[in-house]
Amino acid sequence: MKILLLAIMTFLHPVHVSLIGIEYDSANRIYSIFVKVYSDDLEADICLGSSEGEAITGEGNDRYCKYLCDRLLILEDGKILEMKLMNTESDGLEHRFSLEAKGGRSVRDVSVINRIMTRLYYDQANMLLFKFGTVEDGHRFTVEDTLKSYNVK
Repeated sequence: MKILLLAIMTFLHPVHVSLIGIEYDSANRIYSIFVKVYSDDLEADICLGSSEGEAITGEGNDRYCKYLCDRLLILEDGKILEMKLMNTESDGLEHRFSLEAKGGRSVRDVSVINRIMTRLYYDQANMLLFKFGTVEDGHRFTVEDTLKSYNVK
């Protein structure tokens, strides 16, 4: 009975969550970024346009890359890193993206800004798994909390 009630409540109140993993390879100075979102939420958020209010245009992966680069930012010592979309997968329910960004030589501070679906849902939770050298952390972003900084030096 409890399982049935829990299943019904899940359908009545959908989960609004994304998962992001960021891992830094110091030998190659490359950030590997993994993003997982629900497909219907992704399309709805893309339709809201960029953070500056412009439409997110393009086809397929180009459109997804523009969206991800608008909603997810990695900054090294205050400088925004340029991300490149490497791979996209979808099973109809979820979209999974792999991205890369080139890092600098000597970094003191890495900040992550995550605004995925924060204009779409008031209860949005964006989960981050972060690894840079010996720094490993998990963080939960919300609509009010979209910035996390790490001292990595």
